[in-house]
Amino acid sequence: MDNLGRPRYHAYREHVEGDLLAPALRNAILIFFLLQTFVFVPADWLLHPEHFSSFLGFRLGLNVLLWGIYSWTAERWPVMSVAAVCGLGSLLFLTMVVQTGGVESGYYVGMILLVVGMGVITPMDARQSAAIGAMMFAGYAAVPLFSAAPFTWHVFGENLFFLGAACAEACWAAMHMDRMRFADYCQKRQLEEARDELAQLDRAKSRFSANVHHELRTPLTLILAPLDALRSGEIGSVPPAMQDTLNMMQANGRRLHRMINNLLDFAKLENEQYTLVRRPLELGSLVGDLLASARPLADQKGVQLEMDGFDDLPAINADAEALDKVFVNLVGNALKFTEPGGGVRLSARMVGEEVALAVADTGVGVPPAKLETIFDRFAQVDDSATRRHEGTGIGLALAKDMVELHGGRIRAASAGEGCGTTIHLTLPIGEPDALLEEEALCDEQGQVHRLGASLAALAEGAQPESEPETQASARTRPLPEMNHTVGRWADRTAPSPAEGEAAPPASGDRRAEVLIAEDNPDMRSLLEMLVGKEFRVRTAKNGREALEAIQASPPDLLLSDVMMPELSGTELCKAVKQGDETRGIPVVLVTSKAEREMKIEGLELGADDYVTKPFHPRELLARIRALVRVTSLQRELADRNEALEGALGELKQAEVQLVRSERLAAVGELAAGLAHEVNNPVNFALNAVRAMEATVKDLGNLAEAIADMDPSDPQGLVRRLEAYQRESGAQEARDLADNLMELAQIVGEGLKRTSSLVGDLREFARPGRDSQMRAGVDLEAGLRSTLTLVGHAISAANAQLEIHVEPGLPKVKADPAALNQVFLNLLKNAVEAQGGRRDASIRVELARDDGDVVARVADDGPGISAQALPQVFEPFYTTKDADGGTGLGLSISHRIAADHGGTLTVESEEGQGAVFTLRIPSSEEIA
Repeated sequence: MDNLGRPRYHAYREHVEGDLLAPALRNAILIFFLLQTFVFVPADWLLHPEHFSSFLGFRLGLNVLLWGIYSWTAERWPVMSVAAVCGLGSLLFLTMVVQTGGVESGYYVGMILLVVGMGVITPMDARQSAAIGAMMFAGYAAVPLFSAAPFTWHVFGENLFFLGAACAEACWAAMHMDRMRFADYCQKRQLEEARDELAQLDRAKSRFSANVHHELRTPLTLILAPLDALRSGEIGSVPPAMQDTLNMMQANGRRLHRMINNLLDFAKLENEQYTLVRRPLELGSLVGDLLASARPLADQKGVQLEMDGFDDLPAINADAEALDKVFVNLVGNALKFTEPGGGVRLSARMVGEEVALAVADTGVGVPPAKLETIFDRFAQVDDSATRRHEGTGIGLALAKDMVELHGGRIRAASAGEGCGTTIHLTLPIGEPDALLEEEALCDEQGQVHRLGASLAALAEGAQPESEPETQASARTRPLPEMNHTVGRWADRTAPSPAEGEAAPPASGDRRAEVLIAEDNPDMRSLLEMLVGKEFRVRTAKNGREALEAIQASPPDLLLSDVMMPELSGTELCKAVKQGDETRGIPVVLVTSKAEREMKIEGLELGADDYVTKPFHPRELLARIRALVRVTSLQRELADRNEALEGALGELKQAEVQLVRSERLAAVGELAAGLAHEVNNPVNFALNAVRAMEATVKDLGNLAEAIADMDPSDPQGLVRRLEAYQRESGAQEARDLADNLMELAQIVGEGLKRTSSLVGDLREFARPGRDSQMRAGVDLEAGLRSTLTLVGHAISAANAQLEIHVEPGLPKVKADPAALNQVFLNLLKNAVEAQGGRRDASIRVELARDDGDVVARVADDGPGISAQALPQVFEPFYTTKDADGGTGLGLSISHRIAADHGGTLTVESEEGQGAVFTLRIPSSEEIA
């Protein structure tokens, strides 16, 4: 046990020994007495009749001693009394053991029952139990010293063992039970301390609440009194536009005053400081005045008000102010929860010496599970964020306390939701309070004083002061607070005249539009007035109406309350942010609940800002202004992005056209060389064909001569052929055949050369770069086909071409036509850079480098200046004259290399030539 627990344990033992031990000891003594008298005495007579008389004397003597302890010493010295009971009981059992055979006697079992029983029945601690057990064990161990009866050590040892085990078990049980009792004691003390602390906090809260409510009345009076003066024109004329604002301020100020009064009444009821003043009261008059004041609002909402049975009621003795609060809350709730077309009925009847009253409505009803809780403080049937009706949840609780303070009862009955609700209350006839005569005397003295003041005022020519309102006259005037409250409920539930339709903006009004979703009509009017100074405003009475208005015509900003009927502000925010066409609308949530969790929930659902009531108008406008500005900038940015995307598409189309034009231009530049390359083999073939025609003609003539000869005369045939050859000068047939074969070979070689050139041209000009991206492309084949096409241009430039290709190069994933265009642009630029020099050279290399295939095209031309080197790959940049190029070749080649995941770089110094390096990843690297 730690140092902090020891003081509490000492307090616990003091509590046990002072409060618990004595009653437990008395119970133990009583049990011991009953066992001795009705169990052990008969056992003595049955087991040892020879010792019955002496044993009976011992037991009766012990009972006398136990009775003395029970009567006198148990309360004064409980610890010593426990030890005395155990000692006397042990002495009795030891005496009986000695007389019935010594240590082998069965009466030693009584000592076991005694030590275990006392440890269980009495709240001893482990030390006390151990001391008692040690005393009993030592006494039994000393029995051989007092008994001459023979015994065996084996039996004596067994008895000692079982007695010692029982003592140890009793000690352990006492320790365990002591711990349990100590834990229970600590828990009870903690509960008592918590109860005392809560009671103290509750008293402090009540005092604080009462003090605060009293303090709130002073500033509230300083607000309401000038407002009344402003509205009445006592301070000066008020513009009509401001009159509605003043009326709204006064109505809400009175509403706040009523809430403060209700809370003050609660504080008085909690502190039992609320005092009723029972006077004779006509319930019919009180209820009639109340219904008369509420009837205009009931007619406006379309609810019928009825009262029945009040004419037959006798006068009761009750506090008129308290009952007025009761009926105002009950009738107000009935009107609030009854839909248009329904009714509210107040009925009364006598039941014995009590008045039974009922306020029944045809409204929304109450679920059966909540009938028992609607009178709890701050309880509401619908406590969700989308509830249709406002309220603090204290009206029915206050009514219940007021009725019970009169000695009455109140309960609610409802068949369920949609079936209406009936509030039943009973009030006793009661007796008037003893202060009634004193108050009547004070009233008479007050009337005499007022009469004297009025006569004095008339004598001076002034108007006498009006007589103060009595409580009855005060009740006959309309109740502005309830009228205003019920009016707000009617406004919240009334359908909008043009729900979801956006008012067309005034001509030339280009201001941003703000949609205000607020179910409280006063707050909605205030927000509309504040925001309308800078923005166009639309309003909605609930979340559902606001969502429909947004879908019909999206505003520039949504300003929404959080707790609204139909659809809460957070649900509205979620619906707006999930819509494809509305997610860009900024949402500002306004609420009177400032909990951080609610703010986080709203922001997580997509709200752009959060404003807590009460707010400063400038702060609200600043937040709205900033969000509208950001939204406007976002829309401008989106429009510009759309325009840029369109321009980018047009640029891409223009780029495609330029690429095609560049490719066609390159083909056009190669046309002369291609024509020369194709013309030579074609001319060879044509000359060979002409020679073949002459040879074929000679063969034809020879064939005709042979046809005219006689085949039966071979010698004559030979002589005639020789004569034909001498006359015609024709060659021999073998020579003609050899010539014909030679000419055919010449024609075949020319056609093969032409076919190869056409194939190279087709490979170069293959269209559709994006669609032709494929793996396994041989760069060497593409390079050599391109060299074939530019071979004539290289020869015409008197340049020497060196080609170095590393064997075994890997394939690449590429567009062959696009890379052929890169080779063509690089080779063409290298040829043009020579300027017709005779000793010019162009070196082309194709090799592997770190898993890439690298192609280098180097020339020994004039090189590129340091100023021009960073710009060579920019579109439309060229160092040639106006007819020398478009400046797109290297730019297009650079982009083609990037599209293949590679690079195109240049190294050059002025006067030292240039080296262009194309690096393309191999197919293995891409994979």
